[in-house]
Amino acid sequence: MRAVSTTARVSLLALIPLLAWAGPAGAQVEVTGEPRDTVVLSGTVLVPRGERTGSVVVLRGRVTVAGVVLEDVVALSGRVAVLGQVSGDVVAVRGDVVLGPGAQVRGDVLAGGTVRAEPGAWVGGRVRQGVRFALPSPPLGRFLWWAAVGASTLVLGALLLLLAPRAAEAVFRAARGRPWASAGWGLAAAVGLPALGLLGLASVVAAPFGMAVLLALGGLLSVGYAWSVWVVGRLLVGPPRSRALAFLVGWAAARAVAAVPGLGGATWVGGAVFGLGAATVAAWRARGRRRGRHREGEPRRFAQVHEAEGL
Repeated sequence: MRAVSTTARVSLLALIPLLAWAGPAGAQVEVTGEPRDTVVLSGTVLVPRGERTGSVVVLRGRVTVAGVVLEDVVALSGRVAVLGQVSGDVVAVRGDVVLGPGAQVRGDVLAGGTVRAEPGAWVGGRVRQGVRFALPSPPLGRFLWWAAVGASTLVLGALLLLLAPRAAEAVFRAARGRPWASAGWGLAAAVGLPALGLLGLASVVAAPFGMAVLLALGGLLSVGYAWSVWVVGRLLVGPPRSRALAFLVGWAAARAVAAVPGLGGATWVGGAVFGLGAATVAAWRARGRRRGRHREGEPRRFAQVHEAEGL
């Protein structure tokens, strides 16, 4: 298995943040105007002859370059056809690459499928087909990754307790009083929100909404995990002892379990799902109590008005 060139690796990793500015799903994009990066979730990208653009990144779809691409061309799933010029690399992770007569690629040409070069095509770098692409592993080792997750959970939990102390107690009561409902609602949210996001991406009109849901999902799950850590701590250190002490105890217990090989990811997912469900149950309970207080308060206010009027 050959490693992907540095430029191509950067382009592949850039898919993740660039998706936030990606074009609509199912789009057919024809590049015109000033050179700029072109990112499409699903569709076809055409760089016409005489036009120039920066990088071209397509999550799913075909790319045809008849003009000039000043940087890389990356297609995660789909064919890339080059009839013009590409100054960087041409990468088709799951697809073929076709180089027409007169095509010029200064960098590498890498394809998970096949590479077909017509007579007259020129490539300045390597040409590889049947490449197995593997993104580089995170720069953090297992210990550093464990420490990074722990630090982020500690900061997030401290913020939650500082900004919403009553909500923290409500989440604890929901988790302790209705554990099965909390698990069920958390599982429903963990399955339903990604499905809703993907459904939105399948529509041109709702694509921004779908992307927003998918991007927010990671933050929601992180909050859910922090709530689960708090619940564990509160079970171990009950009131009237301080919330901060309870959270620290729960955090230490969660980090100890996560240090066991093979349990870190599983406990994070389970805790995130359960905590998200407990927060959902707590919010629903709070909503019901507010509505109940409003209904009970109406007769009393009516009687007070009549007493003030001497009725």
